[in-house]
Amino acid sequence: MKIEKAYFAGGSFWDIQEIFDEMKGILFTRVGYAGGYTNNPSYREVCSGRTGHAQTVEVFFDSEIISYTALVLIFFQIHNPTTLNAQGPNKGTAFRSALFPIDAKQKRIAIQLKKYFDDRNEYGKPSTTHIYENTCFFEAESWNQKFWQKQKDNFKSLRKHH
Repeated sequence: MKIEKAYFAGGSFWDIQEIFDEMKGILFTRVGYAGGYTNNPSYREVCSGRTGHAQTVEVFFDSEIISYTALVLIFFQIHNPTTLNAQGPNKGTAFRSALFPIDAKQKRIAIQLKKYFDDRNEYGKPSTTHIYENTCFFEAESWNQKFWQKQKDNFKSLRKHH
């Protein structure tokens, strides 16, 4: 087992986390905030746009099972990287498309794959995905972690009582 980590922002971190959590080779994920200019921002502060952070998913993965390249390819397919500061109904800088490579190898792969998607013109226009360097990740509040899984669990619990 070779454990690595990666960071992805592509709209609501709840949605991105749920998709990555279901993939083979993913060991653990956390949601949080990256790419901003304040320390330890709150969900409300990030969503206001005042901190500059994007809703981000931290992904720990076994690179002997799934590669960073595969994760970035999947990332570009699970959201629309051409919508500036928006995904679906979510609007604002907190919902922008971004990659946060942790080393030179990840940065090279991120740049190459962004170019690959732009050259293919898959979405009819270039991506707005920003590639950041040396950014800090701040873990989100506990109620944000595994949000959709908690909602499913709550729904199952409600169904048992009716």
